[in-house]
Amino acid sequence: MNVLVTGGYGFIGSFIAERFFKENHRIFIIDNLISGKKENIDFKHRSFIGDVTDEKCESFFKAHSFDVVIHCAAQTSVQRSIEKPFEDSSTNILGLINMLNLSIKYGVEKFVFCSSAAVYGENPTLPLKEGEHLDPVSPYGINKMNGELYCRKWEELYGLSSLVLRFANVYGPRQHVSAESGVISIYTTNLSKQQPITVFGTGDQTRDFIYAGDVAEAVYRGVISGLSGTYNVSNNIQTSINELVARLTKENPGYSVERVASKKGDIAFSQLDNTSLKRDLDWVPKYSLDEGLKATLEYYKNKPAVKPVKEMKNRSPLWNSHWMYLAENIVLFFIFYALSILAVPAVESIDFWMIYVLLAALLFGKTQALLSSFLAISVHVNQALSSGREMGSLFMDNELLATFTIYLLIGLIISYVVDRRKIELKFTKDELASSRNQYSFLATVYEETLEIKNELQQQILRSDNGIGQIYQATRSLDSLEPEALFTGSIHVLEETLKSRHFAIYSIAPNGFARLVAKSKDQEFLPAASLKIDKGTLVDKAITQKQIGFNQSLSSTEPFFVAPIVQQNETVAMIVCYDASFQQLTLSFQNLVDVVTRLISAALERSSSYIQEINNERYIEDTNALKPAYFSRILAQKQQAADTLQIPYTLLFINEKAFNTEKLQLIGSILRTTDYFGFDEKGDLYIVLSNTELNDAGMVIERLAGKYIEASVIEKEMPHVG
Repeated sequence: MNVLVTGGYGFIGSFIAERFFKENHRIFIIDNLISGKKENIDFKHRSFIGDVTDEKCESFFKAHSFDVVIHCAAQTSVQRSIEKPFEDSSTNILGLINMLNLSIKYGVEKFVFCSSAAVYGENPTLPLKEGEHLDPVSPYGINKMNGELYCRKWEELYGLSSLVLRFANVYGPRQHVSAESGVISIYTTNLSKQQPITVFGTGDQTRDFIYAGDVAEAVYRGVISGLSGTYNVSNNIQTSINELVARLTKENPGYSVERVASKKGDIAFSQLDNTSLKRDLDWVPKYSLDEGLKATLEYYKNKPAVKPVKEMKNRSPLWNSHWMYLAENIVLFFIFYALSILAVPAVESIDFWMIYVLLAALLFGKTQALLSSFLAISVHVNQALSSGREMGSLFMDNELLATFTIYLLIGLIISYVVDRRKIELKFTKDELASSRNQYSFLATVYEETLEIKNELQQQILRSDNGIGQIYQATRSLDSLEPEALFTGSIHVLEETLKSRHFAIYSIAPNGFARLVAKSKDQEFLPAASLKIDKGTLVDKAITQKQIGFNQSLSSTEPFFVAPIVQQNETVAMIVCYDASFQQLTLSFQNLVDVVTRLISAALERSSSYIQEINNERYIEDTNALKPAYFSRILAQKQQAADTLQIPYTLLFINEKAFNTEKLQLIGSILRTTDYFGFDEKGDLYIVLSNTELNDAGMVIERLAGKYIEASVIEKEMPHVG
């Protein structure tokens, strides 16, 4: 299956992804890497780095047909949800809705929502069953409760099969120390750093701790079994914080414990009843608390605990603040004031204050441009008052008013143009950043597509089951002679199915099967005759007329049995006794079916051909072959003996005159797989298929009983079992 795990680089998500990967499922991950780390996943997978609310997630859904979506991505801190409820709702509600909508749109079969014990709130009825009243005491718990409602409604409205799992306090390796259920990880980190352990409140508050591996197992079994509904995932055991501290410090005595006030939104007592999950899923927690703590401590002993992600505060840089602009503007003013005193006697033609207003507008924007205009004109006013003019006369001074107007216009116009350019530049930078993000995403999709394309190309070019290879192999089925077809079928089976232990048996009406062809491996010695026992794989394949595979891998049964059916009756069967473990795939099963159909079609074509030329092939009213066809059969038997080590015995009939009755008598004594016919000289011979010299005596005795004298034409033949 294609399994998508949101938050798959995180603590719980990485355990779930790993569990599905071990069962040979294809893993896909969506994660924003705020708390997750890529090093948590060390196996082959595909990922999209982004938030679950991101619209680019649709491209990820569209590119990969997901069968299952497991939604672990969430903001998990209760304290943070209290401080920033909008942010918590954005991730835990909007992200969930986005995943639900995309699951419906792109045909996801199963949706798993990772909920929390926080939905129960302060409920004293312990242990808490799934049907208890929900009364969360934090925005985090409220959003988890609403998330469960969304899943149920999406199932009712759109038919999306949903499984809601309410996790107790999950702990284990890779745990993020700032997570809601990360008390064990926090304490473990403090122990490794030799820092005091902080206990909130009295320490009598209890938690129901469950190991992350047990959670992953519950999720996996729930998906595989097709379970739906709402279930608690817990150990169903209360453990107080004081008891937890005692267990952790048992092997490390001497550590100090600091007690502080309780955190707002914390639940005093927690224990979830897991009876429903045990009953419906046949699941039980594997790890006790001591075993889980031991595994966790061992992990952190070899690898430091993951550091908590510190919240980034949105503070404007000092140099970008309005106060800094004001300070810089004042400094610039005093610089120009000094220049006006020192340089004016030398260069009276330069208006320093116009330059000051211009620079202030360019550097600091509209607000400081207005201020600089007033500061510049105040210098002129100060100079006029110092020369003895009255304040009232200044308002009538057209030159002073014109100067002020010019300063103000220059400041406003320049600052407007600069601010506009800054806005345009900001928009351009935002568009550039967006384009870069989109390019990065498309580049990732392209690389993944290219990788898949190259893999498919190599499979097509190098596949042993390519059209050219299969066509070349099936050329052995072009013959119309049954004996040549049986020999050719072995070659086709070996070339296409890549095994060296095949046998083809013809089915007799007496409940036995007779070997007609086998693989040439000299160490492969199949039985020359098989009794078809009831209930065996061979019997089921013959009676049901369907290919039977040894799914139980029983050592007493062949790997598969493929019946060859003609006119709704099984006339022969292909038996494979050996195949590599890597071939146990649906593709291999399909190839077996295709090759069996090819062989069946070739044998049916051969049977039709034999019937059409019956008068030309046989002596009239008998099964005795005419010289041309008998010599052809003899040559094919010799080829089978040379290439496949299948023996045959040749008998000579010591008579010269044969009538129809005698030929019919000889035919009745022989098996259906044996042949008899005349050579060019008119002598009669019998070919005993798959028979050694020492087995021919019984046939000679039966012929003698009918007053027909036969003798063996001795020749050394290969041994066969």
